[in-house]
Amino acid sequence: MDQEKLNGNHPDDHVLRLLNRKSGSVWVIVFVFMIAGALLGGLVSLALPPVYEARALVSTNLELVQDANITEIMLDAEINHIGELVFHPDVIQELIAREDKLGNHLTLEKLKKIGAVERQLMNTVIKVRDEEPEVAARIASAWAEILYNRLTAAYEHAVKLSSAKQQYNAIRDCMTAAPKAPKNFCSSLNAEFVREETDRLVEIILSESPQTLGLTVALNVSQYQPAAQPEKPLHYSRGALILGGALAGLALGIAFVELNPKLKRNHEA
Repeated sequence: MDQEKLNGNHPDDHVLRLLNRKSGSVWVIVFVFMIAGALLGGLVSLALPPVYEARALVSTNLELVQDANITEIMLDAEINHIGELVFHPDVIQELIAREDKLGNHLTLEKLKKIGAVERQLMNTVIKVRDEEPEVAARIASAWAEILYNRLTAAYEHAVKLSSAKQQYNAIRDCMTAAPKAPKNFCSSLNAEFVREETDRLVEIILSESPQTLGLTVALNVSQYQPAAQPEKPLHYSRGALILGGALAGLALGIAFVELNPKLKRNHEA
């Protein structure tokens, strides 16, 4: 083994300057790089155009139905489903058509970029971001109104579907050995009526089911609240840019300290 390795001074050995106990001055250099990066990130954020966020709200409430096999999990899933219906084709197409008449050409891809959905208990919040506050408020309000109208129409179909299912199940129940339906109702049925009525109810069920959009009578869409025009822009990107600049400065500072040949290496502990 050669003497240079025994002494710890082999030219291939390298000790990070930042890990040396005498590296206080190089940490100052790294700190300066971090501050410079953070300042640069802040300046970049100031150069970006302001972005405003408007929020519109669609409210729902529970319609408690006795003897209905509806659990809290099912209701929770249905409220989440309303958030999914925000981007239903019927809603998006009408929103795009409205904005086209105003000279604002939207696409589904653009709406997904500027729009977002947030659930607040029983409410669904539609958030829209734009560089112009009045445009953000207009799109969010129209979006909520269109969704409310579409959900209201779907709820009417859900009521018809629920009624048809109840009648169908009542007739089928009378065909069992121990019916739960009232005796007067079951005794009034005859074979011809049962056949005709079940055919009619099945037709209603098949035709109404696609129109409900997956809603049930247990969840009623009560109202929508238009968005107010935002007064202050968001600064959601400023913090991220400052943090990113500081991290970039940290990386550049470490690279400068470790790779700069003008800084003397110090291997002593």
